[in-house]
Amino acid sequence: MYRLDRRAFFDEDVLKEEMRRVFRPSWQLLGFESELPDAGDYAVRRLGDDGVIVARDEEGRISVMLNSCSHRGTQLCRATFGNSAHFRCSYHGWTYANDGRLVGVPSLRSNYPQDFRKEAYDLPRARATAYRGFIFATWNEQAPPLEEYLGDFRWYLDAMLDLTGGDWEVYGPPQRSVVKGNWKISTDNFAGDGYHMQTTHQAAFEQGIYGSSLADGTLGKGELDLMGINISTPQGHAVRAGYVVEKANPTFERDLTQAAYLGYPPEEWPRFTAAQTEEQVRFNSHCEVVHGTVFPNAAFLSVSHDRAVGRDTDPLTKYFVWRVHTPIDARHTECTYWTLVPRSMSEEWKRRSYAFQARSQSAGGILFEMDDFENFARIDAAIGGSVADDAPTDLSLGMGLGTPVPGFPGPGRAEHLTLSEHNQRGFYRRWAELMEAPRD
Repeated sequence: MYRLDRRAFFDEDVLKEEMRRVFRPSWQLLGFESELPDAGDYAVRRLGDDGVIVARDEEGRISVMLNSCSHRGTQLCRATFGNSAHFRCSYHGWTYANDGRLVGVPSLRSNYPQDFRKEAYDLPRARATAYRGFIFATWNEQAPPLEEYLGDFRWYLDAMLDLTGGDWEVYGPPQRSVVKGNWKISTDNFAGDGYHMQTTHQAAFEQGIYGSSLADGTLGKGELDLMGINISTPQGHAVRAGYVVEKANPTFERDLTQAAYLGYPPEEWPRFTAAQTEEQVRFNSHCEVVHGTVFPNAAFLSVSHDRAVGRDTDPLTKYFVWRVHTPIDARHTECTYWTLVPRSMSEEWKRRSYAFQARSQSAGGILFEMDDFENFARIDAAIGGSVADDAPTDLSLGMGLGTPVPGFPGPGRAEHLTLSEHNQRGFYRRWAELMEAPRD
């Protein structure tokens, strides 16, 4: 599949089908356990087109429940975050425990039938599970276990988290913005679109935000180059990683004692190496940038920046941001961002990592997002007409041109080609499988 009907990016009927066929059966990222450290903590999020409450109950378990009273449907929570043992409806006073059980009904004994059973009116609950601190949920009772759903991507997630010892936390509150454009445009951009960098983000190159690590003598003695690796999985997940390599020896068969982790203090590198498997070291070492998606609508980016977005004395610093792209309608998307930091790093490093993310890759950033959002809005403005609708979206970049990489340690359909839509094709292949599946 390398061409896509443009109605997929503006048609409300397509979105309605996506909610039933793509979102409802899939596991979706809703947040992180570190956001809800104490019993009673909750956050309001969206699971597909339904508002939900993500809460840690009195037993410490994570529950995901519909944010709608079972009596008349009133929204229970409007606050984004909070802490409460109960959720009380503002209309008639029905009250729910923070695990979704109906525990209070005014006038129950005097004005309701004797056979009224509160348990029949508990809030609908999604299947929820946490993996490595990530909270996922699905409405689909027949969905495979999350670990199976993640498939080969699970190896890459583990490798990224194990880099610093495995213990990460959300730093600062999540950021939110509304973008003009279909949710898939934002998502496939992160799946593996290196093609847009030199055009859309030319200012970043002119200001020296990219390429500074290539001058670092610790990364190699020969002439250096950037090597792009694209990985897609049958589940529609994707990873794109860029490595600093010696042009004369572009391989992953390196001396592990020479491992380098860009954006982290060199004195920490031996500790990082000791915390990983050999395969993980080969994946993480000399990696300048890694980004990708968890199907259907989660995305991530890990990249290093330096003084171009900070002070002259700031060292090269890595940030790790996760995003969810939630459709508001077919032509508007809400983006939610979380910055993750290793718990083991210093507070100074964490603040700098968060600041670099906020300044460069967030709704209020001085680079990247404003460029991408402008292009997303221009796509939306240009498609949808009677002629533009007939012109398909092309996804043929790099078809048949990727090559295997000697010694690459990870699973999945990995290929070496810096500019390719290999990952986007995998994303839309899975999307099409679900959209074209027989109706229930």
